[in-house]
Amino acid sequence: MPSQGFRDWLAAGKPYALIRPARALQRNLKRHGLTVYDYPDDDHLEANTPEDHTPFSVTGWPSANARWKARGLDVMPRNDSRAARKENADIARQLIRDRDAGVPGVAWIKYINWTDESGTCRQERWMPAHTTRSSTDKGHIHVSGRSDADDDPRAEDYDPIARMDGDRGMSVHSDSILEAWRLGAPKAADGSEIEPVKWRIRDEAWQRSITAALAGAAADAKSARIAIEALVAAINAGGGSVDAAAIIAHVDALAAAERDRELQLLAEVAELRAELAAARAVAEAQLSPAERAALPPH
Repeated sequence: MPSQGFRDWLAAGKPYALIRPARALQRNLKRHGLTVYDYPDDDHLEANTPEDHTPFSVTGWPSANARWKARGLDVMPRNDSRAARKENADIARQLIRDRDAGVPGVAWIKYINWTDESGTCRQERWMPAHTTRSSTDKGHIHVSGRSDADDDPRAEDYDPIARMDGDRGMSVHSDSILEAWRLGAPKAADGSEIEPVKWRIRDEAWQRSITAALAGAAADAKSARIAIEALVAAINAGGGSVDAAAIIAHVDALAAAERDRELQLLAEVAELRAELAAARAVAEAQLSPAERAALPPH
């Protein structure tokens, strides 16, 4: 049966406002092409105990939630591939690390539900200390906000994917590209990998080259940000008035577009490499052992 809060919400004309830090995280994740839901579906709205997706949640902490403020997000994987599920889990891990480390941009988070690569779903709570328990809210990252953080401005520039990129050489993206390559690895007639040792060596070498290249791009972006902030500080100190955030946002948008183009090219290269390897494997299968032994190494 729908709650009294739901009936009050209907009578009030269905007011709805997502709290500021949740809007910021949603916006920053969407810039990476992710789907991030906030508005409640009918199951949320008509639940006996309405929770944080609704603007009449009764699960506020550390105090009651203000009406008509919603404070729940669902960060969805890009698709159902293993790489996409890993990316989603890695985003959750970054949120958890940052929340534990006291990063201001995630201080508003009350709890998250997330699913790891093996399908295990957990809830990480900071109410107030960090505790972990099992959850059934599988397949995405659910983020719920505290009741005392409705207007917290500190999440405006918080981007967990950018933080992963800077901390780990953008490996979340290279993992996704390498996943496409692995799926194209040549197989023998019995389904086993052809030359598994050589394939693994090539795979690892290529991963190192991608990671190094993308880490360099991340370092360049960080250097550009530092230079812009220093220049703006000097201008403002001299009596000027320049908005560093607007300039950095524009530069970040250009950098993101360029990075997307580079990743697309890398994905296309991975696909071509996989197709060539598979074609060579098929051709080699038709050769005699002596002819195969005479082939140059690859």
